[in-house]
Order: sequence, then structure tokens, then C-alpha cells
Amino acid sequence: MLELLFLLLPVAMGYGWFMGRNSVKQNDHSAKQALSIKYSTGLNYLLSNQQDKAIDYLLEALKVEDDTVEAHFAMANLFRRRGELDRALKVHEHLVRQKHLPAKDKQQAAYELGKDFFSAGLYDRAETMFEKLLKSKHYGLKSLDYLMRIYQSTKDWSKGISHKKAIVKTKDKKLLHNLANFYCELATTALAEDNFIEVIELLELALIYDANSCRANWLLAQIYEKHQQYNEACRCYQDIYQQDKEFFPDVIDEMQNCYHQLDADDEYFKFIRKVYDETGGSSALIKYLSHLEAKYGNEKAKEFILLALKKRPTIKGFKHFIKMQMVNSTEHDNTENLDMIKELIGAYLNLKPRYSCRTCGFNSSKHYWACPSCHDWEQLKPVRGLEGE
Repeated sequence: MLELLFLLLPVAMGYGWFMGRNSVKQNDHSAKQALSIKYSTGLNYLLSNQQDKAIDYLLEALKVEDDTVEAHFAMANLFRRRGELDRALKVHEHLVRQKHLPAKDKQQAAYELGKDFFSAGLYDRAETMFEKLLKSKHYGLKSLDYLMRIYQSTKDWSKGISHKKAIVKTKDKKLLHNLANFYCELATTALAEDNFIEVIELLELALIYDANSCRANWLLAQIYEKHQQYNEACRCYQDIYQQDKEFFPDVIDEMQNCYHQLDADDEYFKFIRKVYDETGGSSALIKYLSHLEAKYGNEKAKEFILLALKKRPTIKGFKHFIKMQMVNSTEHDNTENLDMIKELIGAYLNLKPRYSCRTCGFNSSKHYWACPSCHDWEQLKPVRGLEGE
């Protein structure tokens, strides 16, 4: 009997292991089946346009298995794209509360939640979320970018500047460009209050962080011109041309005034000829024609503009050609006809936007340093082509 017991013991152990294994498999199967039921139910609610019930079921499924996290991110982002921010917030807030999630997933959830708050205009809550992520390897730079967007929206320039060390550390050109414009905003306020020394200090800092900030040089030129420091103003205008050739037509008249005050008109027109040769812009062409007319007469200027229009036709240039024709016209009827054509062209040009954003294509008759549509800085430039420069 004892021998039989020893023979049956291994069989009993084997049976126990087999049954236990089957029990674990059965539990796993039951868990997966329950998860599948929750997802199926959630998807059914989603397809039947009962999103709130769908969210509850899918969020409950998250507690069962971490592999569903990406599905929840996808679902929340879909809600945000559709403008259903309350539902996106609900999903992302639930993810943030999950203590068992890996650190990277929790950071992603916090970042997405910050974006939800930002989209909803809840800037204080968004700021809180993004500030927590500033030291994150994966989301630090992105969070800093959103913080600068928040401070731009709230016009809290000083708060944005308080992050200058972090911005410099990133070496990100866009963030440095934004930082320079924050200094320019403070300089504009100081300029309105006639604090000229403070203005110059702020603008010099702007150029340290972004040497290509034509806005900073534009403000400096105004200061120098107001204080009759025309050499410094001319240097600023030359820098603007090197920094942003597209923006230069907006300062071409102010630059001429400074050179005229220095009794250096020939030097100015020499520079404008260079600008025209390099850019072919209408504003530079018209300026240079006035010099040719004064020095060599109308015929020489007409020859130049005809060659220029054949090479690069613009409506603005054609309007100036009509104006030149009117000066030499001796017949009254002919002058009236030309005047009518000039007025029609002028009316047409007035209907067209003068500026276009190089980032999003927003058109405007008025210049803005920050695009009203995409909010990028210094991207509104004079329109180029047949109807522009």
C-alpha cells in the first residue's frame, strides 16, 4: 500500500500542476474576454454617437491592461481635433491620475492635458502643466514653446523673458526669435513712455538673443532718427536689408530721409540701385527712377523702367510708368486718359492686401509684427509678384 502511495504521488503532483496551469489560463482568458467585452461595448457606444458612455467604458478598460494607453491617447486626440475638448480633457485627466503608468506615458498625458487646456483658453492651468514638464527629456522643449505661446497670448512679456536661461540652453532658433520679440514688446512700451535709455538696452538684448531681428533694428532706427543720430539710423536700415530683404520696402522712405539729413543722397541711391539689382523690387525701382529723372532726365528714366518691366512686370511699376507718361504728355485728352488708367490701377491695388504671412498665408492690408492667424513673429511681409513688389 505504501509503495502504491509513492507511485501515485508524482501523478497527483502532475495533475495539480496541470489543473493549476489550466486555472491560470482560464483566468487570463476571462480577463481578456472581459476586456474584449468592455472594448466592444465602448466601440458600439462610440459608433452609435454615445461618446460619453463610450469614454466611460474605454476608461474602465484601461484599469485592466496598460497596453490600452496608446488607444486612449488616440481617442483623446481625435476628440480634440473634432473640437470636443471636454471629452479630450476627461481622457487625459484620467491618464494623468493612473499611478501605475510608466513615467514617459504620464509625461505624455500631462503634455496632452496641457495642450487641451491651451486649446480651451485655460492658460493658467495649461501653464501649470507645462511648467511641470520643463525638465522632461521628451517634452521639455515642446512645453517651453507652449509656455511662450501662453505668454504671447496673455501679453505677459516679462514672464516669458524669465525663461531666457532655459531658452538659451535649448539653442532653438524659433524660441530665441520669440524671446527677442518679447524684448521688442517691452521696448515699444518704454518708447511710448519716452524711456529712451531703457529702450536701447532692451533692443540690444533682443539683438543678442536673435541677431536677425529686423524689428529690433527698426525700433533702434526710430530712436536714433528722433535724436538726430542719422548715421546710426542709416546703419540700422542697412542691417534690416541684410536681415530681411522682403521687409526692407517698408523702411525705404525713412532710410532716404536719414541719408538726406546727412547730405548723402548719392550714397543712398547707390545703395538703392544695389537693392534693386539684388531683389528686383518695385519700391526700389521707383526710388531709383526718381534719381535717374533728376540727374539724367525723363527719357533716361523711361528707358530704364521699360527694360525693368519687360524683365519683371508688376502692376505697381506699370502705374509709375503711366505717371511718367503723363508728365511728358502735351495733349489734354491723352493726359485725361492716362490719368483715368492710373486711377483705375491705384483703385485695384488698394483692394489687394499689401502683406502676406510667409508661414500660413494670412493676407492683410495692415502690418502686424505677430501674425493674427498663426501668431508667428515677423512673418508678415510685403506681397511679391505681379500685384506686389
